[in-house]
Amino acid sequence: MFSTADITIMKVTEEYAEEAKSLVLAGLGERFGFIDDSLNPDLYKIMDIYTRPGCLFLLGMKDNVVLCTGALSSKSSNIARIERMSVKKEYRRLGLAGRMMKELEQSAVSLGYRKIVLETNRNWTSAVYFYEKHGYLLDHFEDQCIHFSKDLY
Repeated sequence: MFSTADITIMKVTEEYAEEAKSLVLAGLGERFGFIDDSLNPDLYKIMDIYTRPGCLFLLGMKDNVVLCTGALSSKSSNIARIERMSVKKEYRRLGLAGRMMKELEQSAVSLGYRKIVLETNRNWTSAVYFYEKHGYLLDHFEDQCIHFSKDLY
């Protein structure tokens, strides 16, 4: 029986950056039906971008395999952005995204952020439901995106 307790959450390392990139791109490919590399330049520089102060890229690992990802970047000194949430297809609906979300929120608090923002595609109903379930409130719509926010304290 699989349990989220079996997963180790860790900061990305050079060793796993390529696997993390591939996991996120695979998820985007499933959602969009194609991958536009020009829209994802950060994934080709994970170690450069997400190791900056106020940023973080986390991996959910089991048996040296990346099962899920999630990242924080800095929108301002008080506001973090969650991005790059992805779960390997065969491990979805097992609680990994929820575990990653909790880790990202705790990390945001530790980094001194007071609020988190994020966005997703309007018609990705499973993602919209997930964020609402975790206490994120609709902030605004922009084109095909829906923006959410959550106060941390």
